[in-house]
Parts: sequence; C-alpha cells; structure tokens
Amino acid sequence: ELQAHVDQITEMAAVMRKAIEIDEQQGCKEQERIFQLEQENKGLREILQITRESFLNLRKDDMSESSSLSALVTNSDLSLRK
Repeated sequence: ELQAHVDQITEMAAVMRKAIEIDEQQGCKEQERIFQLEQENKGLREILQITRESFLNLRKDDMSESSSLSALVTNSDLSLRK
C-alpha cells in the first residue's frame, strides 16, 4: 500500500514536470512571436513614416508648381491684354 502511494506521487510529479516543461516551451514560443511582431511593427512604422514624408514632399512640390503655373498664367493674361 505504501509503495502504491509512492508510485502515485512519483507519477504525479512526472506529470507536473512535463506540464511545466510544456508551459515553458509555450512561453518561449509566445515571447519569440511577440518579438517578431514588434520587429514587424517597427518596420511598418518606418515604411509609414517614409511614405508620409514622401507624400508631404510631393504636396509641397505640387503647391510650388501650382504657384509657378499661377504666376505664368497671370503674366500671360497681362501680356495678352496689352
């Protein structure tokens, strides 16, 4: 009877060790996935920042071209009126 209890406790300890091992493996996988997602997020933020800067530069260029065209049209109008 005592041996049966010892065997049962030994078996329970083995099951608990296995559960801890699985839990630690899962925790490592989750940490790796979190790291991967953080790296991906960082890269996407960099791409977004570059895109924003490019868009703002294009808008600025369009605005200056628009101003230049506006000045040309005004000068053409004035020369035609003469």
